[in-house]
Amino acid sequence: MTLTPLLAALWPLLPALAPAPASASALLGLSTPPLHFVLAADMTGSSKNPAYGYAKQAALLSQSLLLNQVRSGDTVTLLRVCSGVQTVADFRFESKNGARLSKADILRYTGALTQPCTTRGSAITAALAQARTMTARTKTGGDVVVLFTDGAVLDDPGRAGLGQTFAGLLGAGGTRAVFLAGLSPEKGEGGNSVRDTFVKALGRGANDSRVLMAGAYDLNNVYPTFAAAVNKARK
Repeated sequence: MTLTPLLAALWPLLPALAPAPASASALLGLSTPPLHFVLAADMTGSSKNPAYGYAKQAALLSQSLLLNQVRSGDTVTLLRVCSGVQTVADFRFESKNGARLSKADILRYTGALTQPCTTRGSAITAALAQARTMTARTKTGGDVVVLFTDGAVLDDPGRAGLGQTFAGLLGAGGTRAVFLAGLSPEKGEGGNSVRDTFVKALGRGANDSRVLMAGAYDLNNVYPTFAAAVNKARK
């Protein structure tokens, strides 16, 4: 099997979905504040082209997050972004002795999350608004939002409000980290890259210290920084 550059980069992050051993803190009965993870996967545009392996890239990232970052007591919301926003999963994860999500559950959730869209249009702005709505329900702990997208917003009917929506998400009291992953370096409107156009549309929020971005081919380098941000959010 030949892997795309990004698949090859992400593969080491996911060692056959092997369950990690219980941590010392879990065995000792210690606990850390719970987090609410919202993972929105944009399955429009590039995801329809098998040559990019975009859906597989999104699946590997979401699998790694569910395996390596989610702990007992955390809340998980999975949003599939097409012409609208579909809630694939929304649950509080509970386990004994520090056990992680099972391999079967991870594959089931991420398989549904990363099915490419068959409709036209995009709802990136609506997904960020939905993320804020979902995180507002949890009153304890912090919120970590991950949006996997190439950043193409030309077919997003809500794009005029993207900056305001993003600012609202960052302004929510519980938001600890926002990870924007998979941004495309390809040329878009006016000759600028899709990534640059997207970042500009985010407005001032793009410079917030809690915002982490990764292009389509540097997730392997950025993921450890994201993992550190999650650990910081638990303190």
